[in-house]
Amino acid sequence: MRAGSGRLTGASEPAHIDSVPSATGGIARLVSERIRESGIELAPLLSKAGLTAEQIDDRNARIKVGSQIKFLEFSAAALQDDFLGFNLARDFDLREIGLFYYVLASSESLADALHKAERYSRIVNEGISIRVSQRHETAITLSHVGVERRSDRHHIEFWLTTLVRLCRQLTNRRLVPSHMRVVHNRAMTAAKVRSFLRCEIEFGSNVDEIIFRKQSN
Repeated sequence: MRAGSGRLTGASEPAHIDSVPSATGGIARLVSERIRESGIELAPLLSKAGLTAEQIDDRNARIKVGSQIKFLEFSAAALQDDFLGFNLARDFDLREIGLFYYVLASSESLADALHKAERYSRIVNEGISIRVSQRHETAITLSHVGVERRSDRHHIEFWLTTLVRLCRQLTNRRLVPSHMRVVHNRAMTAAKVRSFLRCEIEFGSNVDEIIFRKQSN
């Protein structure tokens, strides 16, 4: 989720129907670092996902969102890490998101920051759309755009965990979601995930969503 040197000049425009959603590639680069540190050969995993080492090493290169999702899934299997997306999101420096992070950090309130996230997130990743509803509760809903949701576990778990971290960082409070829902299935919320989020996750839902109580705004 690295924003690089791109300018945040306005709301990102939806991709044309025949275009392929792209991302800045920050998540793929975090995974690549983990793979290299583990001693596993990186090139075959990249190739299997339709990526190259040159794309990973060039921090200005955008990559296909679908390829990034596949790369996370293949890497999780290679690393034998069934919570790779969560582990990456929990550990990385939020400043690596780049300009997008600093735009949110300049907000006067969490509500303002979330509306900026809604407006500018597709500059970081065209395959994920963020929608925020603030009525009785604050609901942050993620939708896939131009990519399959069915094969995505680690990518979406990275996004959801990162958004919780951002909300905590921006408010300087350990905000606790009142509810989190995801489309994919797991047997249960893992202990380390529950300990970090401090809530259970509802798996097999019809939506990917984080909900905070109204007083969290």
